[in-house]
Order: sequence, then structure tokens, then C-alpha cells
Amino acid sequence: MILWSIWKHRNNKLWNNVTETAQVICARAESLLTSWRNAQLIHHPIPHHPATPNDLKWIKPSPGRFKCNVDASFSQARYRVGIGVCIRDDESHYVLAKTEWMSPLLDVDLGEALGLLSAMYWVRDLQLGIVDFDLDSKIVVDSLYDSKSGVSNFSAVINDCRHLLASDLVTSDVRFIRRQANEVAHSFAQVALRHASFHIHIRIPSYISAIIMNEMQ
Repeated sequence: MILWSIWKHRNNKLWNNVTETAQVICARAESLLTSWRNAQLIHHPIPHHPATPNDLKWIKPSPGRFKCNVDASFSQARYRVGIGVCIRDDESHYVLAKTEWMSPLLDVDLGEALGLLSAMYWVRDLQLGIVDFDLDSKIVVDSLYDSKSGVSNFSAVINDCRHLLASDLVTSDVRFIRRQANEVAHSFAQVALRHASFHIHIRIPSYISAIIMNEMQ
């Protein structure tokens, strides 16, 4: 890593006339090494256990963490994929949500993966702190923690998600949950199909409030 950083310094000096200090060169090498180590950590598959009653209901995150539920909805009639994202805190309180849609219509796995990637970028930009992601696509979650890598559009999106987990979201986690525990994000995703554009929900919409209140009990 240090040799690579020195080589990069040499190129910056040669081609851009930029001179860096030894501290900058060493800090860049250390940052690259940290990112590489984090990338290795997320490549280990997470063991999956049989469903329990807790898997069928929304569970609030650990103290000091936020939870981000993500889901995608698909409409042949509108030729769209709707994305719903909802963030709640460790007291189950609603924090923020967003809805968006994309076109053309995509296959389910790619649509779910793009929904997760969109949520990750949004959470990164919000800088809330530690945010964990829950979604009901087992294929996406399993692929994320698998060491395999392909050349498809789906694989490219999964690789982007891995990169975010290894760089900007190193304290976050991605977990598979049952659809019954993802009702809020699912409702947002369905509503997203009917919205004209990207929308941030600062307050709880009326069509969501009953679900959230039920899950807080």
C-alpha cells in the first residue's frame, strides 16, 4: 500500500505538478488498507436460520442505531419499478422516508438491488450515523455477502452496494426479513408507482400511520 501511494505521489508530481508530504502519502496508504480490510469483512456469508415469530414482525434496531427498510414494487401497466425507503430510530419513531420510481420495468432481483443501492446512497448523504438496512429479497442479501462476482447488471449493482459497505457504511449491516416485517417500505414502494417524481416524506403519510403504530406496540 505504501509503495502504491509513493507511486501515486510520483505521478501527481510528474503529471499534475503536485507535491505531497510524507504524512499525506502514509495517510492515503492507511486509508486504502482500511478500505481493503473492510471489503474482506463483508464477503463472508451470514448464516440463515429457520423463521421464528420475531422474523414476522418489525423489530426496532439496537440502541444508538437506525433501521432503514427498503422494498421495490413492480407495475406492468405503468412500466415502472417503485422504490420505498423508510428510516426509523431505536425507539421505533419515524424519522424520514422517500419514494421514487424508475423506468423501464426491470426484473425483480435487479429492481430490489437498485432499491437497496438507492437507499444506501441516500443514507450516506443524510449522515445519520449507524443505519442498518432490512429488505425482503433473500437473493439480494445472499448475493451481497457472497464472494462470487459476475458481469451482469445485477452483479454490478451488488458490487456498488459492497463498495458502500466497505467505505462509507462500514458500521452498517444488511439483513433479510420476511415481507410481514417490511410492510411500511412495501406500502411506500406501491405508492411510489403513482407519484409523479422522487418524493421525501418528512411527516408520516396517513396511509402509513396505522402500520407504524401497530408495529410500535
